[in-house]
Amino acid sequence: MKILIVTSMYPSPEKKYSGIFVKNQYEQLQTLLKEDETITLFYMKRTFTSLWGSIKKYIAAFFRFIPHYFKKYDVIHLHSFYPLIIVTWFYKVFYPKTKLIVTFHGTDVNQQVNVKNAKFMQFLSKKINFTIPVGKEVAKNVSEKLKLPIGKTLPVGVNSHVFYPENDTQKIYDFLFVGSFIKRKGVDFLINSIKKLDKKIKFCIAGSGEFQPNFEALIKEGYSIELKGEQTHQQLRHLYNQAKFFILPSRSEGFATVIIEAMYCGTPVITSDIPQFLEQVENNKNGFTFPLKNPDKLTDLLGNLMNIPSSEYRELVLGAQNSFKNISLEAVCNELIEIYRK
Repeated sequence: MKILIVTSMYPSPEKKYSGIFVKNQYEQLQTLLKEDETITLFYMKRTFTSLWGSIKKYIAAFFRFIPHYFKKYDVIHLHSFYPLIIVTWFYKVFYPKTKLIVTFHGTDVNQQVNVKNAKFMQFLSKKINFTIPVGKEVAKNVSEKLKLPIGKTLPVGVNSHVFYPENDTQKIYDFLFVGSFIKRKGVDFLINSIKKLDKKIKFCIAGSGEFQPNFEALIKEGYSIELKGEQTHQQLRHLYNQAKFFILPSRSEGFATVIIEAMYCGTPVITSDIPQFLEQVENNKNGFTFPLKNPDKLTDLLGNLMNIPSSEYRELVLGAQNSFKNISLEAVCNELIEIYRK
């Protein structure tokens, strides 16, 4: 059996951890292959570009894919539906017996498929043989927007050998945010809450993006914020372990892997109450949610958690650690290899 993984999400020098989960899956899957099985990877190179630069990037990816039209694969696994569904659609025209699997990560169907382009997207999706949405809300959108049956709901998986509780690490931050400093991530909600809280509350903010000047301004005003750039997975594990709570106040997500990474480290999480997060966060068990329609409640929640009894916090830590043990990287890849073989 010959397998080809196709993805528009993959680490690059500019985006070192964008799509790292695809790289992790690819490497883990290689360890599971039998002698008569091979796995090949095709990924689109990720760079920061303008709109025209992005168009050129996609065109370049389509040309780079051309050699694969002269190779016969039994299975193609596409990560993120659009736009690389176009190259795999054409591949299926020449090799109709090849099975096409698509992992839907959230924004590729939640945001990119809309009323205006639904018919075209449904046309492209007819070549798909098996769908893998990463969460229940994503699965709902795949069914409703693309009219496709759900093959298997399966998150991308977290490497339990990388993310785990560090017994000798001290909690030096009250709250940790990891991600892009953009509006979709609810960073503006977080900034507004910080402004209303005690300046002594310690925040660690890791990532980069358009709101970085806002954080820098808060630091100058005396707020206890430590800004960090892109982190390695080992550095992230250490940050999760150093923080009492992980916070992700997003307006929209797929199935956020960072939440599971934090939980694998025993760090309770705080999120907005969007449906995707409600699949992951159970109030008073492994974290807390606040209403997206009333973001001022985030400020109240953060303030109240500063006085949480130690016994209640220990229960949250245990709840986080015991959540999602069944979606480790190893477990997910074992599922994937069986899907390929079937």
